[in-house]
Amino acid sequence: MKALKYFIILLVIGIIASVVYFSLQDGTYSITEEYTIEAPTQVIYEQIDDFESWNNWNPWTMQDGINSTMGEQTSGVGGYYTFTDEYGNGKMTITNVDPNKKIVFDMQYDSRFAVSNSEVSMMIMPEDKANKVIWNIKGENSLKEKMLNAIFGIDLEKEIRPMYQQGLKNLDSVVQQELNKYTVSVDGVLDTGGSYYLYMSTSATTKTMETLQESMFQNIKKYMNIHDIKPFGNPMIIFEKNDPTLGQLIFSAAIPVKDRIETETGSNVLCGFTPATQAIKTTLKGKHEFLNEAWEEATAYRVLNNLDASDISPYIVYRVSKYETVNPAAYLTEIYLPIQE
Repeated sequence: MKALKYFIILLVIGIIASVVYFSLQDGTYSITEEYTIEAPTQVIYEQIDDFESWNNWNPWTMQDGINSTMGEQTSGVGGYYTFTDEYGNGKMTITNVDPNKKIVFDMQYDSRFAVSNSEVSMMIMPEDKANKVIWNIKGENSLKEKMLNAIFGIDLEKEIRPMYQQGLKNLDSVVQQELNKYTVSVDGVLDTGGSYYLYMSTSATTKTMETLQESMFQNIKKYMNIHDIKPFGNPMIIFEKNDPTLGQLIFSAAIPVKDRIETETGSNVLCGFTPATQAIKTTLKGKHEFLNEAWEEATAYRVLNNLDASDISPYIVYRVSKYETVNPAAYLTEIYLPIQE
């Protein structure tokens, strides 16, 4: 009987000692991972501000045995989703939003042994031509959680950090896929109206054209501002001469105007006119680097339909460019290939 009594006393002492020991242990935790993504801020933000998009890159939702259910609201403050796994269930709720900069979440998890609360945040920090995405989770384990972690050998650092690393890599892959989405459609033959335009011309290679046209458009816009001339359409590129085999071309950067403009003698900015004609219209939605494919489809359409190219120079019109959207997948470029009537 005495032995049992001593055993109980020792057990109580052991329990008290354990409680005291674990209560003195620091239960706070903060785990951070970061990853640099070469993409516009807004494109990255669109992948993290709505839980519907998380299924594309969140490593936890990709694991077997984890079931996620989207809430009635999945973005903005109050947006949430719930999940269950073999150990319990949880809920992630958006609590604070700083558009294109930071989102803060509250994560609750009930493991049936203990209920935990953590603050999760995802921050986007501009870095040269890229953005650094910083993913953090922080909180404080209760006494019960500290004891359970010790008993079951749970190490939050080892469990969470690799998942954050994989999640950020997944996010980068998804963002790059979004940036590289494109479509090409041949819209057929249509009548184009004649129009005046202010332009500058130069020779270039296919590699230097993009840089050159940028400065040319800026000079034309500056000229128009000085002379109070309003644009009468979207910027366009007219291909005066193009030798694809050598990668060399002569082109004009042009901005349509309503009427004929008499420019000063010696001015680098001149006024031209595109006559009304029939042309094959082809539309590219996406990065300009896919323009070659759009040209090929336009040319194939002309050949297939036994249409002869006109002497009028082909041209492209920038309907939507980087000045209207930061997402190159949303660029809208129209190719006009004039044909003989």
